[in-house]
Amino acid sequence: MILREIRSEDASEWLAMRRELWPDGDDHDVEIAAFFAGSLDEPEAVLVAEDHGLLVGMAELSARRDIAGLEGKLTGYVEGLFVRPAFRGGDVARRLLMASREWAHGLGCIAFASDRAERVVVDRRLVSE
Repeated sequence: MILREIRSEDASEWLAMRRELWPDGDDHDVEIAAFFAGSLDEPEAVLVAEDHGLLVGMAELSARRDIAGLEGKLTGYVEGLFVRPAFRGGDVARRLLMASREWAHGLGCIAFASDRAERVVVDRRLVSE
């Protein structure tokens, strides 16, 4: 399995995964086009897991300064995480999250966060104090 940044030729597979993750969204194709055009605010980056030429998972990432308790501090944030059903239960999500932490660290983020069930989870161990 390869972890890498998304490329424009991955747009249709990214679209399919977004539709599964957020089925109520009706503007995924517009957002994907804006992402590749460089005119979308978030996500700022998309990492994908590729297995034998098939994208099996993705993480949409941003760097935010509006995380509760970390206001004003640059924090890596997982906007969306998806693994295709046939590949769940392995380590795809864990590997995507580890690569996402590295992406955030590379930007100089002081923490890494995401939300689940409307609760923000923060990992403050991103950089040593």
